[in-house]
Amino acid sequence: MAASADVDFFGNTTKIADLRITSVTNYIHAFGNIPTEAGPKPCEPASDLLPLSDLGLLNIVAPNPKIRNGTVRVTVDPSTIDIGFLQLHNFSSLVFPAPLNETSIGDIVMWWTNSSANNKNETIDFLSEVINTCSNTYCRHRNIQIGNPDIVGIGMIVAVVMLLVLAILFSILSFGPVTDIVSRPSRKAHFSFRQAFVGTVDELFSAVYVFAISVMVSTLAHRHGTNSRFDVLMADALSLSCSTTVIMLAATYWAHNRERPHATASVIATVIITVALFATHFHVASKKASPVELACGTGKGLLSVREGDPFDVKIIRFIPFGFASWCLALIGAVFHHPIVHSKRPAKERKIAWWLWKVAESLPCIFGIIGLAVYAGYFFNTWRIMRSTYGKAFTSAEKQWGFGQYLAVFTWWPPIMSFIHLYFAGLKRMLEARLPKGWKVYREHYYHPRYYDGDPNSSVG
Repeated sequence: MAASADVDFFGNTTKIADLRITSVTNYIHAFGNIPTEAGPKPCEPASDLLPLSDLGLLNIVAPNPKIRNGTVRVTVDPSTIDIGFLQLHNFSSLVFPAPLNETSIGDIVMWWTNSSANNKNETIDFLSEVINTCSNTYCRHRNIQIGNPDIVGIGMIVAVVMLLVLAILFSILSFGPVTDIVSRPSRKAHFSFRQAFVGTVDELFSAVYVFAISVMVSTLAHRHGTNSRFDVLMADALSLSCSTTVIMLAATYWAHNRERPHATASVIATVIITVALFATHFHVASKKASPVELACGTGKGLLSVREGDPFDVKIIRFIPFGFASWCLALIGAVFHHPIVHSKRPAKERKIAWWLWKVAESLPCIFGIIGLAVYAGYFFNTWRIMRSTYGKAFTSAEKQWGFGQYLAVFTWWPPIMSFIHLYFAGLKRMLEARLPKGWKVYREHYYHPRYYDGDPNSSVG
């Protein structure tokens, strides 16, 4: 049963064959989101007429990005859209006034067929009106698909949270004053957290780099394989977060391990890809938009069809701020590199020495700041997407995929190595990694990087 103002839109029409679809369009525009006497809002049965599993079938066209309140438009030939008979009959029963609401299935299907063939533009206007007016209803429908679980699924989120926690914990080892304390020899053969942390850095850095480079390369490839702005922006933010952890762990690695060429090469490759991702981020953000995003938007109005990143707020520009923090962390990490560190001033030059320590602390400080900024970006995005898509978004993000299990268990070997190091000690752990016939001998002097005495007097 329609509302009391039905006569203003449907007039005195009593036969379905005489009903113009324009009248239905005007009614949806005025009362689409207002509950009727029959119960549901007209937008609810109207949304069921759309091909919700693939809105791309409607050939949705975005408005001019410069028009703030522009509306999208359907351009498909309505006769090619397969409207369900039951959905069409349900729509007429709940929206049309009496006696039109008692039209049989056959008659209502014939009415729709005639309208699609003889009044094509008016039927297109009707579908466009449903798309623009009823987004609060159909965008939360279970058939709407938004978000790639391999990018923002629960498994990937868990893996990234584990990565962030490990990166923050181990980056503390590169914090200026802490570096010297951690590097001092320990008399403990086992049960030493200090040895466990230092001994795990090499394996953790390798795992973080493999994970990060995989995410970043996948992001570059995924940009050209999807038309979803949300997926591209989330992949970019995920890549920039992973790149930050690589810089944080590289600083810790250089501070406590002998230099190996692969570490420097890994950082250089990470820097190149990160700069490329950031340099093209806003260009890609302005171009991508899937049919679902064109119809539903991402937040207020149709932000997804405008230029720029719809999830970056004006007060805090998350992505530029995070990248700036990454740059400062990278500068600090360079001070830990053995070649640069060999130029470190003597401790007697107090001002220069403390300035060097401050520089060495940048990866830990600005790495954590950068990760916090990206975490804020994810939180803001999640909030906007959940308010726009409801359970259609949250249910998809709760799905576990094959790749997500792999991502989570990437961190299992470093964690197990840390536990083994704590209970067995660094010497036994290193010997367990060597081929048969090889043995580990500990140097019984302070490392020359932190000891002013004569290391040649030591016995190895």
